[in-house]
Amino acid sequence: MNPVVDVGQYRFCFENCPPKIVKYFEQMYDESLSFEKRDDIDYFLSVNYTSVLRRFVKPQVCLYIDNQRPFNPVHPDLLMPSVEWGMNWCIASLDYSKLLIHSSVLVKNGKAIIFPATPGSGKSTLSAYFALHGWHLYSDEMAIINLNSNTVKPMHRPASMKNKSIEVIKRYCDEASLSETTFNTHKGDIAHVKLKTRQQFDLLEDAKIVAVVFPKFKVGSELLIQEITKVEGFAKLVHHSFNYSVLGETGFSTLKAVVENCTFFTSHFSSYDGMGMFLQELVD
Repeated sequence: MNPVVDVGQYRFCFENCPPKIVKYFEQMYDESLSFEKRDDIDYFLSVNYTSVLRRFVKPQVCLYIDNQRPFNPVHPDLLMPSVEWGMNWCIASLDYSKLLIHSSVLVKNGKAIIFPATPGSGKSTLSAYFALHGWHLYSDEMAIINLNSNTVKPMHRPASMKNKSIEVIKRYCDEASLSETTFNTHKGDIAHVKLKTRQQFDLLEDAKIVAVVFPKFKVGSELLIQEITKVEGFAKLVHHSFNYSVLGETGFSTLKAVVENCTFFTSHFSSYDGMGMFLQELVD
Protein backbone atom coordinates (compact mmCIF):
# COMPACT_ATOMS: atom_id res chain seq x y z
CA MET A 1 0.00 0.00 0.00
CA ASN A 2 1.24 3.50 -0.81
CA PRO A 3 2.24 5.72 2.15
CA VAL A 4 0.08 8.77 2.82
CA VAL A 5 1.52 11.74 4.73
CA ASP A 6 -1.07 14.00 6.34
CA VAL A 7 0.54 17.29 7.41
CA GLY A 8 -2.69 18.84 8.69
CA GLN A 9 -3.55 21.15 5.82
CA TYR A 10 -2.58 18.80 3.00
CA ARG A 11 -2.40 15.08 2.29
CA PHE A 12 0.28 13.55 0.05
CA CYS A 13 0.20 10.06 -1.43
CA PHE A 14 3.51 8.53 -2.58
CA GLU A 15 3.55 5.81 -5.22
CA ASN A 16 6.55 3.51 -5.80
CA CYS A 17 8.00 4.80 -2.55
CA PRO A 18 11.37 3.18 -1.68
CA PRO A 19 11.69 1.51 1.76
CA LYS A 20 14.33 4.05 2.82
CA ILE A 21 11.86 6.91 2.30
CA VAL A 22 9.13 5.03 4.17
CA LYS A 23 11.54 4.64 7.08
CA TYR A 24 12.22 8.38 6.95
CA PHE A 25 8.49 9.11 7.03
CA GLU A 26 8.08 6.83 10.05
CA GLN A 27 10.78 8.73 11.93
CA MET A 28 9.70 12.27 11.05
CA TYR A 29 5.90 12.00 10.75
CA ASP A 30 4.87 9.23 13.21
CA GLU A 31 1.05 9.17 13.35
CA SER A 32 0.74 11.53 10.38
CA LEU A 33 1.83 8.57 8.25
CA SER A 34 -0.69 5.94 7.19
CA PHE A 35 -1.03 3.22 4.58
CA GLU A 36 -4.80 3.25 4.22
CA LYS A 37 -6.55 4.10 0.99
CA ARG A 38 -8.07 7.57 1.34
CA ASP A 39 -10.44 9.70 -0.72
CA ASP A 40 -9.11 13.06 0.50
CA ILE A 41 -5.65 13.07 -1.11
CA ASP A 42 -4.55 16.52 -2.27
CA TYR A 43 -1.41 15.57 -4.17
CA PHE A 44 -0.10 12.38 -5.75
CA LEU A 45 3.67 11.95 -6.05
CA SER A 46 5.48 9.07 -7.69
CA VAL A 47 9.10 7.91 -7.63
CA ASN A 48 10.24 6.37 -10.93
CA TYR A 49 13.52 5.30 -12.47
CA THR A 50 14.41 7.28 -15.57
CA SER A 51 14.78 4.06 -17.58
CA VAL A 52 15.08 0.30 -17.14
CA LEU A 53 18.82 0.57 -17.69
CA ARG A 54 19.09 3.24 -14.98
CA ARG A 55 17.89 0.74 -12.39
CA PHE A 56 21.23 -1.05 -12.68
CA VAL A 57 23.77 1.25 -14.33
CA LYS A 58 24.33 4.63 -12.67
CA PRO A 59 20.83 4.56 -11.12
CA GLN A 60 18.68 7.66 -11.43
CA VAL A 61 15.18 8.34 -10.12
CA CYS A 62 12.73 11.17 -10.72
CA LEU A 63 9.94 12.55 -8.58
CA TYR A 64 6.74 13.03 -10.55
CA ILE A 65 3.87 15.18 -9.28
CA ASP A 66 0.57 14.71 -11.09
CA ASN A 67 2.58 13.58 -14.13
CA GLN A 68 4.84 16.65 -13.95
CA ARG A 69 8.58 16.42 -13.26
CA PRO A 70 9.62 19.65 -11.50
CA PHE A 71 13.09 18.42 -10.44
CA ASN A 72 16.09 16.92 -12.19
CA PRO A 73 16.81 13.19 -11.82
CA VAL A 74 18.93 12.20 -8.79
CA HIS A 75 20.73 9.14 -7.50
CA PRO A 76 18.40 7.12 -5.23
CA ASP A 77 20.63 7.98 -2.24
CA LEU A 78 19.80 11.68 -2.78
CA LEU A 79 16.04 11.22 -2.95
CA MET A 80 15.05 12.13 0.63
CA PRO A 81 15.43 15.94 0.28
CA SER A 82 13.64 15.81 -3.08
CA VAL A 83 10.60 14.29 -1.38
CA GLU A 84 10.35 17.22 1.05
CA TRP A 85 11.03 19.73 -1.74
CA GLY A 86 8.32 18.02 -3.76
CA MET A 87 5.77 18.59 -1.00
CA ASN A 88 6.84 22.25 -0.83
CA TRP A 89 6.46 22.53 -4.59
CA CYS A 90 2.93 21.14 -4.48
CA ILE A 91 1.78 23.67 -1.91
CA ALA A 92 3.58 26.71 -3.33
CA SER A 93 2.60 26.00 -6.94
CA LEU A 94 -0.92 24.61 -6.66
CA ASP A 95 -2.70 26.00 -3.58
CA TYR A 96 -4.67 29.20 -4.13
CA SER A 97 -6.96 28.85 -1.12
CA LYS A 98 -4.48 30.58 1.22
CA LEU A 99 -1.91 33.34 0.93
CA LEU A 100 1.51 31.68 0.92
CA ILE A 101 4.67 33.50 2.01
CA HIS A 102 8.17 32.01 1.77
CA SER A 103 8.80 32.21 5.48
CA SER A 104 9.29 30.29 8.68
CA VAL A 105 6.71 30.78 11.45
CA LEU A 106 7.21 30.74 15.23
CA VAL A 107 4.34 30.91 17.72
CA LYS A 108 4.22 31.51 21.46
CA ASN A 109 1.39 32.67 23.72
CA GLY A 110 -0.94 32.22 20.75
CA LYS A 111 0.93 34.91 18.79
CA ALA A 112 2.84 34.31 15.56
CA ILE A 113 6.02 35.87 14.22
CA ILE A 114 6.85 35.17 10.59
CA PHE A 115 10.38 35.27 9.16
CA PRO A 116 10.34 35.83 5.39
CA ALA A 117 13.77 35.42 3.86
CA THR A 118 15.77 34.12 0.94
CA PRO A 119 17.68 30.80 1.15
CA GLY A 120 20.84 31.10 3.22
CA SER A 121 19.45 33.73 5.59
CA GLY A 122 19.37 31.37 8.57
CA LYS A 123 15.59 31.45 9.02
CA SER A 124 15.17 27.67 9.24
CA THR A 125 17.99 27.20 11.74
CA LEU A 126 16.77 30.10 13.87
CA SER A 127 13.23 28.74 13.87
CA ALA A 128 14.29 25.17 14.62
CA TYR A 129 16.49 26.36 17.49
CA PHE A 130 13.65 28.28 19.15
CA ALA A 131 11.18 25.47 18.44
CA LEU A 132 13.48 23.27 20.54
CA HIS A 133 13.51 25.93 23.27
CA GLY A 134 9.87 26.58 24.10
CA TRP A 135 8.33 27.92 20.89
CA HIS A 136 6.03 26.22 18.40
CA LEU A 137 7.24 25.96 14.81
CA TYR A 138 4.24 26.21 12.48
CA SER A 139 6.46 25.91 9.39
CA ASP A 140 10.10 26.37 8.47
CA GLU A 141 9.31 26.99 4.81
CA MET A 142 6.08 28.93 4.30
CA ALA A 143 3.51 30.94 6.19
CA ILE A 144 0.04 29.63 5.33
CA ILE A 145 -2.23 32.63 5.92
CA ASN A 146 -6.02 32.41 5.94
CA LEU A 147 -7.55 34.68 3.32
CA ASN A 148 -8.86 38.08 4.45
CA SER A 149 -7.25 37.64 7.87
CA ASN A 150 -3.95 37.90 9.73
CA THR A 151 -4.02 34.33 11.07
CA VAL A 152 -1.57 31.60 10.12
CA LYS A 153 -2.03 27.82 10.08
CA PRO A 154 0.36 25.12 11.39
CA MET A 155 1.75 22.17 9.45
CA HIS A 156 3.08 18.92 10.91
CA ARG A 157 6.42 18.75 9.15
CA PRO A 158 10.09 18.59 10.15
CA ALA A 159 12.46 21.49 9.62
CA SER A 160 15.14 21.35 6.94
CA MET A 161 18.74 21.90 8.00
CA LYS A 162 21.55 22.57 5.54
CA ASN A 163 25.31 22.23 5.87
CA LYS A 164 26.63 23.91 9.06
CA SER A 165 23.09 24.26 10.42
CA ILE A 166 23.04 20.51 11.05
CA GLU A 167 25.98 20.81 13.45
CA VAL A 168 24.45 23.87 15.11
CA ILE A 169 21.31 21.90 15.99
CA LYS A 170 23.36 18.92 17.19
CA ARG A 171 25.53 21.16 19.35
CA TYR A 172 22.85 23.28 20.99
CA CYS A 173 19.92 20.84 21.03
CA ASP A 174 21.15 17.50 22.36
CA GLU A 175 17.71 15.89 22.33
CA ALA A 176 16.81 16.87 18.77
CA SER A 177 15.58 14.02 16.57
CA LEU A 178 17.52 14.33 13.33
CA SER A 179 17.19 12.27 10.19
CA GLU A 180 20.18 10.80 8.41
CA THR A 181 22.15 13.42 6.51
CA THR A 182 21.99 13.37 2.72
CA PHE A 183 25.36 14.53 1.45
CA ASN A 184 26.26 16.44 -1.70
CA THR A 185 22.85 17.48 -2.99
CA HIS A 186 22.70 20.54 -5.26
CA LYS A 187 21.95 22.52 -2.06
CA GLY A 188 24.72 20.88 -0.04
CA ASP A 189 24.24 18.49 2.88
CA ILE A 190 20.64 18.15 4.07
CA ALA A 191 19.04 16.72 7.22
CA HIS A 192 15.63 17.19 8.82
CA VAL A 193 14.78 17.68 12.47
CA LYS A 194 11.53 16.50 14.04
CA LEU A 195 10.02 19.14 16.31
CA LYS A 196 6.74 17.66 17.55
CA THR A 197 4.61 14.55 17.51
CA ARG A 198 1.26 14.36 15.78
CA GLN A 199 -0.48 14.49 19.17
CA GLN A 200 1.34 17.74 20.01
CA PHE A 201 0.52 19.14 16.58
CA ASP A 202 -3.19 18.42 17.00
CA LEU A 203 -3.28 20.79 19.98
CA LEU A 204 -2.18 23.75 17.87
CA GLU A 205 -4.64 26.36 16.61
CA ASP A 206 -4.45 29.13 14.03
CA ALA A 207 -2.45 32.04 15.46
CA LYS A 208 -2.59 35.79 14.91
CA ILE A 209 0.47 37.29 13.26
CA VAL A 210 1.80 40.11 15.45
CA ALA A 211 5.23 40.73 13.91
CA VAL A 212 7.27 40.17 10.79
CA VAL A 213 11.06 39.84 11.09
CA PHE A 214 13.34 39.68 8.04
CA PRO A 215 16.38 37.79 9.42
CA LYS A 216 19.95 37.63 8.17
CA PHE A 217 22.57 35.45 9.85
CA LYS A 218 26.14 36.71 9.57
CA VAL A 219 29.06 35.11 11.37
CA GLY A 220 30.60 37.43 13.95
CA SER A 221 28.07 40.22 13.54
CA GLU A 222 26.55 42.05 16.48
CA LEU A 223 22.80 41.86 16.95
CA LEU A 224 21.22 44.64 14.92
CA ILE A 225 17.44 45.06 14.94
CA GLN A 226 15.79 47.87 13.03
CA GLU A 227 12.10 48.63 12.75
CA ILE A 228 10.94 49.40 9.22
CA THR A 229 7.78 51.04 7.92
CA LYS A 230 4.62 49.16 7.07
CA VAL A 231 4.98 50.32 3.46
CA GLU A 232 8.41 48.74 3.20
CA GLY A 233 7.17 45.66 5.04
CA PHE A 234 4.25 45.30 2.62
CA ALA A 235 6.59 45.46 -0.38
CA LYS A 236 8.92 42.84 1.13
CA LEU A 237 6.03 40.47 1.83
CA VAL A 238 4.85 40.79 -1.78
CA HIS A 239 8.39 39.91 -2.90
CA HIS A 240 8.43 36.75 -0.75
CA SER A 241 4.90 35.60 -1.61
CA PHE A 242 4.32 32.54 -3.79
CA ASN A 243 0.81 33.38 -4.97
CA TYR A 244 -0.01 37.01 -4.12
CA SER A 245 -0.35 38.07 -7.74
CA VAL A 246 -2.60 35.11 -8.59
CA LEU A 247 -4.99 35.87 -5.71
CA GLY A 248 -5.59 39.41 -6.98
CA GLU A 249 -7.83 41.55 -4.78
CA THR A 250 -8.13 38.79 -2.18
CA GLY A 251 -4.35 38.63 -1.93
CA PHE A 252 -4.18 42.39 -1.41
CA SER A 253 -6.88 42.42 1.30
CA THR A 254 -5.17 39.51 3.09
CA LEU A 255 -1.78 41.16 3.04
CA LYS A 256 -3.39 44.43 4.13
CA ALA A 257 -4.88 42.67 7.19
CA VAL A 258 -1.45 41.30 8.08
CA VAL A 259 0.29 44.65 7.67
CA GLU A 260 -2.27 46.55 9.72
CA ASN A 261 -1.79 44.22 12.68
CA CYS A 262 1.99 43.83 12.62
CA THR A 263 5.22 45.59 13.35
CA PHE A 264 8.11 45.00 10.92
CA PHE A 265 11.81 44.54 11.61
CA THR A 266 15.05 43.61 9.90
CA SER A 267 17.55 41.67 11.98
CA HIS A 268 21.24 40.81 11.59
CA PHE A 269 22.51 38.28 14.12
CA SER A 270 25.22 35.73 14.82
CA SER A 271 23.85 34.17 18.05
CA TYR A 272 20.44 33.42 19.46
CA ASP A 273 20.72 34.95 22.94
CA GLY A 274 19.76 38.50 22.06
CA MET A 275 17.30 37.32 19.44
CA GLY A 276 15.50 35.27 22.08
CA MET A 277 14.93 38.31 24.30
CA PHE A 278 13.73 40.38 21.35
CA LEU A 279 11.29 37.73 20.09
CA GLN A 280 9.94 37.14 23.59
CA GLU A 281 9.09 40.82 23.92
CA LEU A 282 7.09 40.68 20.69
CA VAL A 283 4.73 38.02 22.05
CA ASP A 284 4.49 39.11 25.71
